[in-house]
Amino acid sequence: MTIRDWIVTQLREQDDFSGKSKISNVEAIGAHGVKVERSGYPDAYAYCVEQGAGTPFSVEDLEAALEELPEAQMVIVTRRSVSPDVYSRSAELGLSVDTFGGFGRALQDFDNISQYVHPEEKYIRRRLAATRVVTSVDRVGHRAWLLTRNVGLRPLSIVTVDRYEMTDEQFGAVIDEYPELTPDALVVTNPSAQGFGERVVKSSKQVCIPLFKIDDFISDIRKPWN
Repeated sequence: MTIRDWIVTQLREQDDFSGKSKISNVEAIGAHGVKVERSGYPDAYAYCVEQGAGTPFSVEDLEAALEELPEAQMVIVTRRSVSPDVYSRSAELGLSVDTFGGFGRALQDFDNISQYVHPEEKYIRRRLAATRVVTSVDRVGHRAWLLTRNVGLRPLSIVTVDRYEMTDEQFGAVIDEYPELTPDALVVTNPSAQGFGERVVKSSKQVCIPLFKIDDFISDIRKPWN
């Protein structure tokens, strides 16, 4: 079963069994496309990315996807890494790039699914803007960000996760999601997070990627990080 076929199956099950679902019909288009008809909302179109045998989804892949499915409003990426520059290019093209979970939320809440923004992204942008140190936040991964800071402070790249705890295995899995990035920090955004165990702290030190709770990271945002 292809990723697209799996997504179509999942959406049809939502249509059949969820009384709250706005989905009224799901149709496969071409080799990678899906069209979703919704009650009270415009039809939604998405391109489903297949697994890439270890190769990240690139800008060239993104542009080829749009050529194949010009109606696409979202690119759904599952089980594949994404090159950092895909996100800026997708914004230029008027596309959203997200997971199947994001696609599902967009279908329920957005007239135009290309405008979908995950709640965690809204939260991160709001917290960082309030520092008055971060002048821009650019998305460079599913939950990875390049932070431009005031003159004299170098940019920072961070990966965020919404967890209340982080195991050693989870830390490694998160970092492995971003093979083309070397983050300055991994930031846990869940306000219920209490701290980190010895094993995961040791692992973070070994790869020189410190762990922070969001409030602690905000407190250190003015530091030079040299």
